[in-house]
Amino acid sequence: MSAPTVAARIALTALLLAAPAAVAAPAEAVAPAAGCPWYQGAPPSNLNPYGSTDYAAGSAPIRVGPYGACTAVSTEPSGTAITVNCYITNSYGNTWSYVRGSGWVYDGNLRNGGSTHPCRF
Repeated sequence: MSAPTVAARIALTALLLAAPAAVAAPAEAVAPAAGCPWYQGAPPSNLNPYGSTDYAAGSAPIRVGPYGACTAVSTEPSGTAITVNCYITNSYGNTWSYVRGSGWVYDGNLRNGGSTHPCRF
């Protein structure tokens, strides 16, 4: 190796070693896509072993979080049976039921108002 190449490698190594290391933010601090303010994730099934059947009242989107701004992963047509496990009240005062393995459905889109069991995290 020529002297300029060795010097360039030494300078680059020194620069990289002096640079601050990137620190990853905790998962709960990373904002979800599409303006969805939900950071909690899914309620653990061992703490929420409930299940009851409700029915879609009109179109019932299933979302990644309990807010209308969260991405819809599917939509159940009117009359479809939906098994709900537990519910939360979001920061707007709206209740949403969790559909295990799928996401969250707004209780206003369910004929019987969703789950009667509060979610435990």
